[in-house]
Amino acid sequence: MDVAVTNIDLPWPARVAASDGTTVWCSAAGRMRVYTASGAPLDGGEAVRLPELSSLAAVPATVPRTAGVPGTLPETVIVPRTFAGPPRLGSLSGSPLRGTLAGTAQGRVHWLDPAGAPLATAPLSTEPFSAEPFSTEPFSTGPFDGRVLAGGGEIWAVGVERARRLTAPGDLGEPVELPGLDRCAVEGERLWWTSKRDTLVRGGPREVDLWTRERGGMTVCAGSLWISVAGGLERVSAWSGEPRRFVKLPKGPVPFLVCANGVLAGGERDLFVLDPAAGAAVRVIRLGLKTRLAMVVAAGKHIWAFPADRPQALIVPL
Repeated sequence: MDVAVTNIDLPWPARVAASDGTTVWCSAAGRMRVYTASGAPLDGGEAVRLPELSSLAAVPATVPRTAGVPGTLPETVIVPRTFAGPPRLGSLSGSPLRGTLAGTAQGRVHWLDPAGAPLATAPLSTEPFSAEPFSTEPFSTGPFDGRVLAGGGEIWAVGVERARRLTAPGDLGEPVELPGLDRCAVEGERLWWTSKRDTLVRGGPREVDLWTRERGGMTVCAGSLWISVAGGLERVSAWSGEPRRFVKLPKGPVPFLVCANGVLAGGERDLFVLDPAAGAAVRVIRLGLKTRLAMVVAAGKHIWAFPADRPQALIVPL
């Protein structure tokens, strides 16, 4: 199937990027640019100045709503961040319509406003950690320069063997130990993770053996945890923790897996797309790149793919 891929030029190669489903933030060298999910600029061409970020993550706002039927659980309504309006001074955690945009830089987590300007900050652990997340190098003493990861309406700061949930602007939750952390996927207040020390995936109702240490991207989508491995995708029920049917792919493991409105997408140079709810076959989207992708970000009904060799973004509609 042919897909109309939109190619937009960026003012500089994006080092980090994130989306809450309606808005996309791209940052590099202490600058931020903001776009709609379809690629229209939202900042008038003015790049906000901020610390040079090593990671970036975003989630939409949520609004708790009373259940309509007696005896049923309350619901959570997802509200696009663009509906929230500008932040109100002194109410960083008080507005239920506020989504969250956060990044890491220089050993700290930074909460950002919709334009990308810093709102609040918190230091991360100063205990021994490797200088890079998921690194195989020996630990070094100094500030923890982890990364932020988003999923299920929550953001976590994840390092080599420890993670902390972002609970409110300027506040972090209690540390969660992740011995030998290799890969990690966020599902709200739950973390799914694998360790360099074995072939198990942990964090769900039960441990599942993947029978391989060769693993790529990992994400939660359409009620399942998906892990890229050689020859395809391992799938684990996010409800029961039971293994599900293996999905074959021409390649694997690939470094990127993302979930866009219940549609799974991933790849390394080209993209593949899978809609589990529709039961459709995997389809491949050729991007015609000579180099690998540097990042892949899910943005509502679009995928943003960033080539590693030039300051551009390829926007793929789903």
